[in-house]
Order: sequence, then structure tokens, then C-alpha cells
Amino acid sequence: MLPDMSAVRVHQILNYYTPREALDPGFLLLDNSSNERPDWYEYWPIRKFLREQPLDEDAFYGFLSPKFRLKTNLGAAQVREFIERGPPDVDVFLFSPSIQNSAYYWNVFEHGESEHPGLASVAARFLARIDAAARLDELVSDSRNTVHSNFFVAKPRFWRAWLEVNERLFAIAEDPDDRLGEELRAPTAYRGSASVQMKIFIMERTATWLLCRDATFRAQARDPFAARSRIYKLPLAVVCDALKIAYTTQGRGQYKDVFHMLQRVHGLLNFQVRMGERLGLSRVRPSLRTLKSYWQSSAR
Repeated sequence: MLPDMSAVRVHQILNYYTPREALDPGFLLLDNSSNERPDWYEYWPIRKFLREQPLDEDAFYGFLSPKFRLKTNLGAAQVREFIERGPPDVDVFLFSPSIQNSAYYWNVFEHGESEHPGLASVAARFLARIDAAARLDELVSDSRNTVHSNFFVAKPRFWRAWLEVNERLFAIAEDPDDRLGEELRAPTAYRGSASVQMKIFIMERTATWLLCRDATFRAQARDPFAARSRIYKLPLAVVCDALKIAYTTQGRGQYKDVFHMLQRVHGLLNFQVRMGERLGLSRVRPSLRTLKSYWQSSAR
């Protein structure tokens, strides 16, 4: 348990379209209302803070979006309580909720490819440039290390590693003569449009990449399968996640084989669970009701 909770310095980012009163007053404020670099979204204010502000090596820092409560059902008090109760050797606390969609994929970059076509190839070339040993096809991400939307709180040593990777990304993306930079600046599919550049979705996956590759960083996740909606997706997602964890800890090929089998048929299986819920089947509905309760319990 942390002896001094002033060592938890979690900020919420104020952007240009969010009123200040909409933010959680329990978080510190990180002002990005000037919107100097809209193409970099939240990376711009986080970058400025990490480059300009002195950091306490024993403190935890976080930089959360204005939509944090909407996406997690958590407020500042719950975030601080989870960190306070954590083991003393944890470097990174994860608050990514509803990770069921990425659980169906071998890693977050493969999942990113399904939503932003071309991401896996661009990410692979970027990571190969900064680390010749990087192999995305061998990377396995699971609920112990998956980060969505920069929803994590970490000590400075992790933030420095994160910034080092993303500053390489930044430099390439800012270079008008770099072919890879051009691809990083290319707009990609996002929520029915193509208004966000590829670099943002790669940047949001670098924390997971670091946690997967560097065992010296210890992470602890808070309820990664707490979901507000589409609860029918959770049972199979939990199974897929468990198979990935079993594979990475034991190395048995059967776990990987079964995972890929379930991945190929997850749409069909999820449909069966959904229909079971709608029909009120006694073997389905109570279990889904229990899974749904985790979202409400996260608010306490």
C-alpha cells in the first residue's frame, strides 16, 4: 500500500470541446483546450508534460481522456483506491475496460488491423525500424497487459520508455521526406469516417507493446472485462484471453491452436449466446446477468 497518496498524480485532459465542469474534479487538470496540434490528439499534451515537468520517481502519473468515466464507470476515488491497494512493486496500473473485442485477436496490432486496415503493416515497419528484433506475429497480448485509450497510470520509468518509443514515432511522422512518415500521417477508418491519422492508433498500442516485451515492468489490471453493453461477447472473450495467458505461461501449442479455432468461429458462437439470452435460456441468461454486474460494481 502506498504510504502517501499525494504520490498519485492522475490528470484528466481538457480538450477544446469539453467544458471544464464536465471533468472529474478529483483528477488534476491537464489543459489542452488550445488544441495546438489536433492531429496528435492526446499525445500532444502528454508529450509536453513529460518533456517539460520534473517527475517524482516514486509517484504515479496518469493522463486520462474526458471520456474516462463514460468508458470505465470509474471516478477519481476508485482509481486512487485501486492504486493504493496495489502491491508495492507495481509499475503500471491498467484501467482499460471492455477489452472483449481485442481478446479475440492474438495481439492488439492484429485487432487494430481489423478496425484500421493497414495498421499491422505500418506498425511492423515502424517497430522494426526502432528494434530490429521486433516481430509482431510473435507478440501475444492479453488482459494482463492490454491498454486501450492510454488508460493507464504509471511510474516515471515506464513513462520514459513509453515516451522514447513515441518520440521515435513522432519524429518519423513529422518528417515530410520519410515514406513511413507519409503512411503514419495517412487517415484511416475510424467510426465510419477517415479523419484520424494512422499514427494515433499505433501510438495507443505502444504501452501494450512495452509491457509484452519487457518483463521488468510489472502491471496490474482492474476489471478488464467489465462492460456496459454487448455482454454476450464476454464469455468467449474470457475464454480466448485465458487461452492466450495459458500459451504465454506454458507454451503448449494446443492452447494456440484452440484459440485460433475459436477466433475463426467467434461470430457464430457469440450469436448463439446472444440468442440464448434473448430466448431467456436458463443456462445463459443468469450467467450474462452476473457478467453485467461487474460494470455496476466498478462504480463502488
